[in-house]
Amino acid sequence: MGDRGRGIPKICRCGEAVVMRTANTARNPGRLFHSCPHGREGDWFHTFKWTDVSVYEEMEDMIEKVETIEGDSMMFQKRLNKCENEIENLEMDTRVCEAVVEKEIQECKMQLRSLKNILRFVLVIILFFKFIF
Repeated sequence: MGDRGRGIPKICRCGEAVVMRTANTARNPGRLFHSCPHGREGDWFHTFKWTDVSVYEEMEDMIEKVETIEGDSMMFQKRLNKCENEIENLEMDTRVCEAVVEKEIQECKMQLRSLKNILRFVLVIILFFKFIF
């Protein structure tokens, strides 16, 4: 039974487990109800509740829960989409950075080759002057 006494009762006020029974009265023949095994007709202390009323309350409460879940689901879907977009942007930024770094590496390699060539030329000049003088 819910916080407000709604839904299908499980435990009676006396602590006994509630059972489902079938009415055999002229007014409610075959109608299902939940009651305490110790309760008697007209007994206000022990639990008694018609099953159709209990099930209707359970369904009403379930509708609220489903609507909440649907709202949460839409919110999480929006957040997921935002995260996916951010990941795509980061991947694109990463590719741009990789291209820039690759270009800079190539430029550094070219500068290194140029420095090697200059160094070779200087060594050749030094050797040339060393043998001449």
